[in-house]
Amino acid sequence: MLTLGAGLLAIWLDTRFPGLRPKTAAQGLIHAAVGVFAMLGAAGLLALIYGIPQWAWMTVLLTVFLPSLVYALLAGFWMLRALANLTFAGR
Repeated sequence: MLTLGAGLLAIWLDTRFPGLRPKTAAQGLIHAAVGVFAMLGAAGLLALIYGIPQWAWMTVLLTVFLPSLVYALLAGFWMLRALANLTFAGR
């Protein structure tokens, strides 16, 4: 459910703020790479704090992991859009 909610948030952000989209495929690739590293860092943090009280774990989940997941999905959408634009640009 967390991934579904993050995906919906990413789609909403993409449609609500179209000016945030990267202008080139290279910028999209950079955003995608940063999104991957953000997810790795957030997952590493969750693994590091395993065993803390449940309320604290949920707080970290919602304040660190969820934004990282939203950004990674948003960067993935941006990369797909940039690749689609490159594909149709030659036609």
